Amino acid sequence: MRPAFPRRALLALGACAALFPLSSIPSFGQARVADVFPSKPVRIVVPFAAGGPTDLMARVIAKSMSAGLSQPVVVENKPGGGGVIGLSDVARSPADGYSLAFPSILSVTNQYLLRGYPFDMARDFTPLTVVGYIPHVLIVRNDLPIANLQEYVTYAKAQLDMTFASSGLGTSTHLAGELLSAAAGVHMRHVPYRGAAMAVQDLIGGQTHSMFLDTALALPLIKAGKVRAIAVASRTRLASLPGVPTIAESGYPSFGIRAWYGLMLRKDVPAPIVDRLYEEVRRALASPEVREVFLSNGIEPGGMPPAAFAKIVKEDSEMWRDTIARLKISVD
Repeated sequence: MRPAFPRRALLALGACAALFPLSSIPSFGQARVADVFPSKPVRIVVPFAAGGPTDLMARVIAKSMSAGLSQPVVVENKPGGGGVIGLSDVARSPADGYSLAFPSILSVTNQYLLRGYPFDMARDFTPLTVVGYIPHVLIVRNDLPIANLQEYVTYAKAQLDMTFASSGLGTSTHLAGELLSAAAGVHMRHVPYRGAAMAVQDLIGGQTHSMFLDTALALPLIKAGKVRAIAVASRTRLASLPGVPTIAESGYPSFGIRAWYGLMLRKDVPAPIVDRLYEEVRRALASPEVREVFLSNGIEPGGMPPAAFAKIVKEDSEMWRDTIARLKISVD
């Protein structure tokens, strides 16, 4: 016959249970989940069409992560709705870490540009890390007598119809142009296009004067001598364009745009899984193979911890909310 459990021990266990209810002891379950994660393929949902620099980053990272996680990491392109379609897919997925979103800074600015935008990126998602930065460079067509930002502003002030092209209303290239116009105190007419290719074609052809362009697209044009680089919009100079000064060091010290692309999870994913995924992305971004691909395409690798990325998302949300309201930027 099995001995009865001592009454005193039962009372002690009851007291412990009252002090530490099951709901407050998730660490054991979470640890077990993290130990077996991942047990199936992981998805990276890119809310943009295939073929662009975001798609390139996602596929390079996915390949490296697959090796580290010992599971396939697949990339799914789900463009449309200003990123809403792809982000909604991840937001509706289980909070188990198997679905990651790959948004850009546009997902932050769209909150304040698009009516009915359903997400607050700082509230509705868990930032994982910045995968890469694709800074913007201000370029002009070759026939203009402009070699630096001071000459650019002087020329703009002398023109009755100075134009800057963009890859579309509400894009980062549009917002960068509006921000520079306001900072320099000049009026420049915005000419939006449906994509960067058409905008660049018309710039080279003489239909517009200037534009901000992602370095990933601008570098080949600059190296081929088809356009002239005037300044970069990031706070620091670029390794790929070391001789081109920043706008901040060219007379506008408060100017700086962080054109980031990052990985996010839906909210409420367990912390051990977030940490596991972050370590794999960080490892991938530190590898020479990934860095070579990124840098050769004008992409500066990221890799900051989740808390640091969350801070950037919050800061950028506040900055663009105030900037868009102050400059009365509209996409209607």
